[in-house]
Amino acid sequence: MLSILTTLLLWLHSLATVVLIGHYLLLALVYLPALSSKELGAAGTTFLSEISRRSRVWLYASLLIFIVTGVYLMLVDPNYLGFADFGNLWGVLMLVKHLLILGMIALGFWFNAVLRVGPMMRTNSGASQALERFRQQAQWMAIAGVLVLLLTALAQAE
Repeated sequence: MLSILTTLLLWLHSLATVVLIGHYLLLALVYLPALSSKELGAAGTTFLSEISRRSRVWLYASLLIFIVTGVYLMLVDPNYLGFADFGNLWGVLMLVKHLLILGMIALGFWFNAVLRVGPMMRTNSGASQALERFRQQAQWMAIAGVLVLLLTALAQAE
């Protein structure tokens, strides 16, 4: 029964990874370059604003799934030595990975709650500045996400 639960939670954790990191990778590499072209003009920022609005629920849900499944998966991992015990490489890799994830959350909060990039894209006066901020956020989130995946792979190979 325990292995079925672990398998299910690992699957959910992986699915949340695909949603969160995949969103920012596609946003940085495909959607932003296509939708910020001069030919689309204001329609491009309208589409990006709508993508941002509609993806929010999925991103928040993936973060919730990360927390619930990640805590369980960490506790049952044989490499886990205990809270704040980083006596092996796996523990150090997980620490760095979780610090990166906290950085991603802080970055998302900064761009969305403080700078208010989404609503700014809907205005005529701030649309170009908002688009550049949105591009920066997507790029930083994509880079951090790829690093999280790398750290996960290294920890699993450990």
